[in-house]
Amino acid sequence: MPEWHFKDNAEPQGSSDGFWYDVTETGRIKFAEVLSQPEQVAKIKAAIEVVASFERAMMGAGLINEF
Repeated sequence: MPEWHFKDNAEPQGSSDGFWYDVTETGRIKFAEVLSQPEQVAKIKAAIEVVASFERAMMGAGLINEF
């Protein structure tokens, strides 16, 4: 697991609809505002896109049941 490097002056990020929604759909959590290393910002964005792509593929294949 990576060691995350946060900015010394990072402000808390708001989350009201759940973490996944706030890092994907709404963009409420701003990675560049809390992470001090641009490489980590790019890494988290790429990782989220991989998982979001998997979610879209599962939905497209009818393999997710929403409750």
